[in-house]
Amino acid sequence: MKVLVYVEGPGDRASLEMLFREVRQQGRQSKVSITFHHTGGKDWILRYLGKTVASELKSSPDNYVFALPDLYPMAKYDRTLEVHHSFGELRALLWKRFMEEADREGLPEAVRSHYRIHCLKHDLEVLLLGAPDILKQRLNTDEGIEKQWRKPPEDQNDQKPPKRVVEQLFMKYRRRAYIETTDAPWILERASARELCAACPQNFKPLFHELERLSRGEHLE
Repeated sequence: MKVLVYVEGPGDRASLEMLFREVRQQGRQSKVSITFHHTGGKDWILRYLGKTVASELKSSPDNYVFALPDLYPMAKYDRTLEVHHSFGELRALLWKRFMEEADREGLPEAVRSHYRIHCLKHDLEVLLLGAPDILKQRLNTDEGIEKQWRKPPEDQNDQKPPKRVVEQLFMKYRRRAYIETTDAPWILERASARELCAACPQNFKPLFHELERLSRGEHLE
């Protein structure tokens, strides 16, 4: 069985490969391949992933495909067909696009449930805020930086998403810009995905539990 997880960019892919290292190792032991794939960004996921998923499940119905876009930004889509102001609305949009393609492909109903829709709320950096001790190591500080964001960090709003918080912290403590493709993987390589479930219970925890179950060879309903 293969599990394909589609994320927005190379930073997401590199970071999540590090974070889910134990789950992916468990998958290899169970002969389950869990791979992360970066796309053309959120626009591509919204508009074209449904067709990709339908084609994948038609050719390999035992596989699972995950959509894992960032929830942020939302406001830029207000005047387009991709309007969403919450994860529920984002999920409904992605599911509608997929069902249109699934109907064209004639996918059986049972196979359609192999498309799993999640999101990073609001973006990858929410996980960095969920691991403050390791973030502080990267920032080279012992200060109590946790007061800079809401608890849980998934409660950050669209006006000041986790990425903006992290960017400001790097400028303050490292005197340089935050680099998603190097800083985030460094932090998440040292983080525990299981422990992050407690820090980010709204959207990350359900994602972790589904990938963990699949890594053991279980099937999802």
